[in-house]
Amino acid sequence: MTRFSRRLLITGLIAAAAVSNFLTFSPVFAESAVLTITGNVSNPNRGGYDEATDKFFGYTEVEFDKATTFNSTELEKLKMVSVKADFPQGRSIHTYEGPSLADVLAAAGATGDKVTVQALDGYAVEAPLDEMLAQGAIVALKRDGIPFAIGDFGPTQIVFPRAERADLKDMPDDRWVWSVFHIRVE
Repeated sequence: MTRFSRRLLITGLIAAAAVSNFLTFSPVFAESAVLTITGNVSNPNRGGYDEATDKFFGYTEVEFDKATTFNSTELEKLKMVSVKADFPQGRSIHTYEGPSLADVLAAAGATGDKVTVQALDGYAVEAPLDEMLAQGAIVALKRDGIPFAIGDFGPTQIVFPRAERADLKDMPDDRWVWSVFHIRVE
């Protein structure tokens, strides 16, 4: 099984669980956190990892002493950016919308030198924060006006304006993390 196939299988299983949760608890699910920022955050809105209730964080081995969480509505209240990009590289160009990574991290009061972006299936990319910001990373919530869902590329995806910037034309897809639920800044 290829890495991509394994990611799709795991994401599908997570999506099935999310749909089950949605059908049972839809009012709560609608405003649940979709993105958690941990590490060096100065505007936390929740406490640390709790083994009894943070089951998915435990499963993905994410522990923290404080965090800033965002639901979809809170992310959409940040300044939305629209970029054109091909993903996967060389495929059709789409319009992605979401706040810039810089604005999300500023809202969390997150500062540091490196960022780790983690997907629901455990895939993670660690990169210098200044590079991610200089490359124009956004936390995409929509593609071509359609919100991401868990099970496709959601709840969020890191996207770069590759179709708009010549310096990103040959950028590989490894930093284009999809199904992002957690970002750690150190």
